[in-house]
Amino acid sequence: MKGVLWCFVYIKETTLGKHYKKAYELWRKRNPMTKINISAKLLLNPKNYILKAKRITTVESDEIKT
Repeated sequence: MKGVLWCFVYIKETTLGKHYKKAYELWRKRNPMTKINISAKLLLNPKNYILKAKRITTVESDEIKT
């Protein structure tokens, strides 16, 4: 799950916007055999779950952002 969040943070910081399709492409390159049937829109679900349910600590979040 941290890999999903990392991709979204990376794309947000490098493109200065929220591009879920680019985040999906990056995630797919890093995880070619994980969740083969998932689409770009469905990849938003784990990201939202992590952020809304606060499944990671602030320290982990800061580590992902650096």
